[in-house]
Amino acid sequence: MRIIILILSFFLLFISSLSSYVKGDYALNVIYELSDKKYMGRQAGTLENREAINFLSSELDKINVSNYFLQDFPVEVYELRDMPEFAIKYNQELKKFKYREDFRDRFSGSWKVEAPIEGDVKNIKDSFWLTDYRNGVTKSQVVASIYGAKGVILGIPKDMTELIFEKSLFFQNSNLPVIYISSQIFQNIKDLLDKKQKVIGYYRIEYDKRLEKAYNLIFYVPSKIKSEKVLLISAHVDHVGKEPDNTFFPGANDNASGVGVLMEIAKLILEKGNDYPFNILFLVTNAEEKGLLGAKYFVENSPIPLENIFLNVNLDCVGRGKFLIVGYNTYAEKYIKKLSVPANFVENYYLSDSDQYIFHLLKIPVFFFIRSDSEGYIPDLHQKSDTREKIKRENLVETMDLFFNILDDITLKFF
Repeated sequence: MRIIILILSFFLLFISSLSSYVKGDYALNVIYELSDKKYMGRQAGTLENREAINFLSSELDKINVSNYFLQDFPVEVYELRDMPEFAIKYNQELKKFKYREDFRDRFSGSWKVEAPIEGDVKNIKDSFWLTDYRNGVTKSQVVASIYGAKGVILGIPKDMTELIFEKSLFFQNSNLPVIYISSQIFQNIKDLLDKKQKVIGYYRIEYDKRLEKAYNLIFYVPSKIKSEKVLLISAHVDHVGKEPDNTFFPGANDNASGVGVLMEIAKLILEKGNDYPFNILFLVTNAEEKGLLGAKYFVENSPIPLENIFLNVNLDCVGRGKFLIVGYNTYAEKYIKKLSVPANFVENYYLSDSDQYIFHLLKIPVFFFIRSDSEGYIPDLHQKSDTREKIKRENLVETMDLFFNILDDITLKFF
């Protein structure tokens, strides 16, 4: 009995030790590199995105990972041909607005529309319908289609102004354009309509589309102890790309931060050896921003039996935000009930918004590491202001510490 206790004590000492090696410097270096201008926002399918994958591959070479490989899959690449235009004409005056300052599109491809603007839903046939964003995007779009409108102009509330600055690559199938405008412009147009002023709207946006390849990066660290069980750690490398004026979306937090943390976790485990009683598969996904496409491709072409995955830990936006949250799905409740690690565990938190959702659909337990401010707000999400100097090393360290502490607790109680 004494021998068993001594062995268990030694094991406890070992598995609690990896978090003590966490520094955050390596993760921060990866983040700084991936969010550099040379990668121009890392849109999946672009040359810059492939260069980001090449950089990560070279880092794996440096830390002596020899078994990494790529999965390629087709993606559609959308890039703006030039800067979109939105203008209104009234009293022979033409007023032009600035893209991503005054207005933006709801991503649904190319449009060129000129039509009157109407605020009364009864009069919107062959017109733009001016309405409030709070009425709901999808609902407004459906109503506009039923009444024969040529487009929807949604006024964004002042407390949601950041929506104007955001960029999305999640394609929305639509039979008419949807335009987001600032609260001030919305009010100005509404005032004109209230005065019975005739207002003509002009909107043009043109995307070039092509089919390219995107790449998942995968590597495997087997346990020293023979096991079929696999921990899958994932983070997406892609972001939303660039603009025609050569500005770009750095994506430092979303999601260079997740990839940086994944890489430092891998580096530590490789340096110290995988003494955990399970294998670890690291998955850097691509095209998450286009609809979780890389994760979908992985599960459809998995190099391991999916039933061997006992847990997916997905890392997304872990570099900024006051609070570190660990979202989990219903299949992970068995772990939550027995874990003694103090953490902000929240069921179904952003469950469908990142790659963990694909594994959730397969009934695989998932933990989703993400940081946010109050009420789930993620700072500078999909904005050009998501820059590397705003990433805090202590946030990365906290994320990795919690990851290893949870992993240690799961190891003790379930293996």
